[in-house]
Amino acid sequence: MNDGYWGNYVTGQIFLIDEHEMWIRRGKNADRLGVPKAVQKQFRDYIIKEDRNQFLLFIFANSPVMRFRGHGSCVTMEFNCADWGLPLELALKWGNANAGELLWLIIVNFASNEAIQSTWESFKLGKPVPVRLNQ
Repeated sequence: MNDGYWGNYVTGQIFLIDEHEMWIRRGKNADRLGVPKAVQKQFRDYIIKEDRNQFLLFIFANSPVMRFRGHGSCVTMEFNCADWGLPLELALKWGNANAGELLWLIIVNFASNEAIQSTWESFKLGKPVPVRLNQ
């Protein structure tokens, strides 16, 4: 699995995309994803490609969105939210549509600096416990 997706954990919408930074900057995609207008106005403060990581972290911190990145046998999901509930529901929705039993998940919450690592099979069967990331 090498695809990329953006999802909104409040609306439950998920979009298959080509590249995270460029997709969200293109046309009305940020609107479709549910990025607030005030946040979109600040996109211009970030230099395209050069400020990519800071730009994405800014979006996570200020919008109810999750990024999904495929890496072959693993997918990373990243978001920033004090409550894990809705993001994990979106991860479950995405997995039900896209994951194979042995796909490895790494779900990172930048708000708590915690992550969940699990196979899809284990994730869908229970409530995995986030672990603190090294600082």
